[in-house]
Amino acid sequence: MAEAVVTAPAISGSPAWKGVWRALDALCAAVSPEVGHQLAFQVIFLRCWPTPVGAGLARILGPAEPALSSVWTRLGLDRSVGSGVTGGAQARRLHQEADRALAAVIAEVERLEETRGLFDACLDLYSSRFGTGGDYYTPPPLARLMAGLAAPRAGDRVLDPACGSGRLLIAAEQWARKQDHCAGVLSLHGRDIRPEACRAAAMNLMLHGLHHDLGEGAVDSLRTTPVNLLADTVLVNPPLNAKDWEGGGLIGDPPWSLGTPPKGNANFAWVQHALNRLSSEGRAVVLLPDSATRSLNTAETQIRRRLVENDLLAGVVALPARQFPHTRTGTTLWLFSKDKRASDRWGRRSRVGETLFVDARQLGARAGRSARRLADEDIDLICSVFTSWRGISSDEDGSEPRDLSWCRSVRQDDIARRGYDLGPGSYVQTPFAALGPTMSEGQHRLAKDTLYERFDDTARISQQLRHVLETEDGPW
Repeated sequence: MAEAVVTAPAISGSPAWKGVWRALDALCAAVSPEVGHQLAFQVIFLRCWPTPVGAGLARILGPAEPALSSVWTRLGLDRSVGSGVTGGAQARRLHQEADRALAAVIAEVERLEETRGLFDACLDLYSSRFGTGGDYYTPPPLARLMAGLAAPRAGDRVLDPACGSGRLLIAAEQWARKQDHCAGVLSLHGRDIRPEACRAAAMNLMLHGLHHDLGEGAVDSLRTTPVNLLADTVLVNPPLNAKDWEGGGLIGDPPWSLGTPPKGNANFAWVQHALNRLSSEGRAVVLLPDSATRSLNTAETQIRRRLVENDLLAGVVALPARQFPHTRTGTTLWLFSKDKRASDRWGRRSRVGETLFVDARQLGARAGRSARRLADEDIDLICSVFTSWRGISSDEDGSEPRDLSWCRSVRQDDIARRGYDLGPGSYVQTPFAALGPTMSEGQHRLAKDTLYERFDDTARISQQLRHVLETEDGPW
């Protein structure tokens, strides 16, 4: 990973934190950015953790890293969170320049009067600078939306098999707590393939005062199934379009009841993994690239068809462009349910044989130069459409959602006629068509972002076609 540093983006929060980000820049120039940020996470965690032990780090004489590791071990955090990035107390020393840079980070963090939100800001800073593929953390607004769509309830078991920083688990707890007006209402389980992510998740969950199960260590969720764990809610933001998931070694395994995913793309492997971990009335929300809704790959088309025919797909939400600063890839949220019959867990309104399509691409506002963010009112609006559709809204009459041109409930036969294209834009009025000749600057920008996505799709399809032709007929 490149070690070039950049100016901290707008998401870095309070102006009082600028000194922390400058010191972090210097640390990342002296060590790898991954190690630099992991050390910063530890320092910030100790500053925010409700114990006086971490508050004295800046006054300890001698090298900074041994002091940090010593405090970490003395508090027992190497057992509950994991050993430090440098391998635990006394395992390895930073070179002199790097250790001085770490000491500067400690000093800047210690002198802050207000640290609320600092850990979150550091997570976002890491993602905006170095996010690639699956190596990024879910933005808080997206985590809140995913939790709201799943709508977990008190007593639910919640699983995130690619938990990253733990934000989806935290958002699920916050959603359930808001609905049930009590704390500690969920059983939270997370897994991740990266030990660094597991440590970040553990720190984040502990800072929110949440009990959790993150397993015995880093695991590949597509290959390692939690024993006896069936979840009521599965939330997952997996690596998009992952090509190196070694699907060939899993061909023919029982998990692929809807069809074997292609070797070169793990999107529908994650979908089936989420479904396999659901209880009989469970729900899952999975983030997928926009291309998954209409991929021409035969295996993926077959899986989409079976998702619809087996009535597992409850809804698809097309998200605004640029949800992630490191990629232009368009994204969608897929809501799955094992049982859409009217019930206490689903809602008063049966939706057997129906799927709700929501085109929310026109929502959200620009956040910095390379991202868009959904506002709280956007999230509430999307979630209210789904709760009303299911019949779990606060409306006593359980009435249908109000007429919104960008939402539509679609029957299975209509989806079949469209070749199992699951893009919301195929079923609801395209927002841009109704804008007329006087589009605002924001609308122009959104239309341009969508056009960029189409360019990306065209380039990807062309590349796949070229690969197929070269494989079958040799170079041409």
